[in-house]
Amino acid sequence: MYAMIISSIGLMFLTVGVTYSFFNYTKTGGENTLGTGRIYFNTTEGTALNMTNMFPMTSQEAAEANLDTVTVGITGDTTYPDGEEFEISLVDVTNTVNNKEVPINFIATYTVAPGGNIGTSSDTYYTARNSKDATIYKLTSTGQVEEGKRVLVGYIDNGATGISGTLSIKAYIDADRMAITDTYNGPSSTPTDSMGTTGEWVDDRTVFTTTEWNSLSSGGVSFKIKAESQEGVWVTAPSSPTPTPTITPTATPVQMTSCDDCQYMFVEDVDMFMVGNTSYGNPAPTVITSGLYANYQDLINVTNKNYFLGVKRNSSNQVTNAYACGVKNNELFCIEGTPNGAQYASNNALLQKSSLWNGTCTSYTQNTPYQTRCESVNGSVQAINNSNGIVSVGNTDYYDCFVTGLGEFGCHAGM
Repeated sequence: MYAMIISSIGLMFLTVGVTYSFFNYTKTGGENTLGTGRIYFNTTEGTALNMTNMFPMTSQEAAEANLDTVTVGITGDTTYPDGEEFEISLVDVTNTVNNKEVPINFIATYTVAPGGNIGTSSDTYYTARNSKDATIYKLTSTGQVEEGKRVLVGYIDNGATGISGTLSIKAYIDADRMAITDTYNGPSSTPTDSMGTTGEWVDDRTVFTTTEWNSLSSGGVSFKIKAESQEGVWVTAPSSPTPTPTITPTATPVQMTSCDDCQYMFVEDVDMFMVGNTSYGNPAPTVITSGLYANYQDLINVTNKNYFLGVKRNSSNQVTNAYACGVKNNELFCIEGTPNGAQYASNNALLQKSSLWNGTCTSYTQNTPYQTRCESVNGSVQAINNSNGIVSVGNTDYYDCFVTGLGEFGCHAGM
């Protein structure tokens, strides 16, 4: 035999206007108390919790702000031989506008009531509870509001003094995950866009228009607090993350780029060179014997430019492969120009990786050839990769180093 209690406590906050109800609780029955055995969850009621002109804030601002609070009093002891375990979680989360999630964070504290006891906080709670010889708990003090999010779990030992404490929960909209603007034109937006919000400012945040934001004044966002208690140990332990495999480094670190064994060069608006790879069918490949650098940094020191060419040569010094190269975030990258865009997909994969453009390059597939553009941010290089084999890296469309799908390569030196 066992007893169980489930209680749902509504928590709602609206976002604009003068004053809105932050917490709403409707009780059913004669008392605002539900219990199983000797454990009780008591919610605050009778006084509306209000928020005035709420706006997204950072976690640091939230920590320093005087946020409204909802409290759950937890009181109980047990004579069950296996003790009693309780859980408080967040459920019935409603926080979407036009299929975009409004990012809500919570802050939770668990404190002892005067003259009471809440047991011992345990980082190894899910293991320690199995001994069933101590009153312990585990609190998630901060986190994102999401369906089923566990805030507090605790075990009450059989015959123990019992517990008497208060769980307090505050909530706020996370400014680090939300941006409000009507002038955002996508991840490629740059400071040169007229009156536009830049992709750099938006970063990885979800963008809401002012209309979407204002719609929260009527629809709001909400979630409930669910309290549940049962005899013995019953709360499912969280699954363990998949361990990261251990990688043993080689004795000599190797810098991996897309242009292994390349040499690097820069040309000042001269006639274009030709790649002699047989896949191009060029009868007169260019022979290069000077102006090459094995270390790209030496070339940058001479030219003071962060874009240049990478080439590979055969034993006759004929160019067999040509790349448009650049340095972004202190990392060398090179994309290869090829007939019919044979390297289009692999070039895209390189440009979009986290250490370079981190998935913010924009691909245009409405017309043929397809094009992927990785925009310049704060003076960094830009890169263009076309499905017909043309690639370029430079400061603008006019000042760059390029390779065409016909095997031509060179640089527009610019200023």
